[in-house]
Amino acid sequence: MKKTEQKAPNVLEMIPAHAVDYEFEEGAVVMLAPKFKNKFLVKHVMHRMKIPFYKIHLDEYGSRTWNLIDGKKTVFEIGKTLKAEYGESVEPVYERLGLFMNMLAQRQFIILTQMGTRMK
Repeated sequence: MKKTEQKAPNVLEMIPAHAVDYEFEEGAVVMLAPKFKNKFLVKHVMHRMKIPFYKIHLDEYGSRTWNLIDGKKTVFEIGKTLKAEYGESVEPVYERLGLFMNMLAQRQFIILTQMGTRMK
């Protein structure tokens, strides 16, 4: 491997942390994603809005996964817990969990950090 090539990080070895606020409705997690991320719009427009957030409702598995995210457990450890709690109904757990974590990270709902690195 050349020096400029870097191995892509394995999502299962990464540690997720929440990046958006959330609330609970009827036992399920509802993520509160801000409608604007632009600093100017956040400063001058968002506080005037009646509802400055999009509400994103998670299903049972998504809610449980969200509740397991604590900034300390790896994605692999979260998967082990899900597998122990739900059994075969979450299979293939690591593939599904990897896709879910990548989706949350791309939309900036969570921050994924490598083990051994400090979060910003």
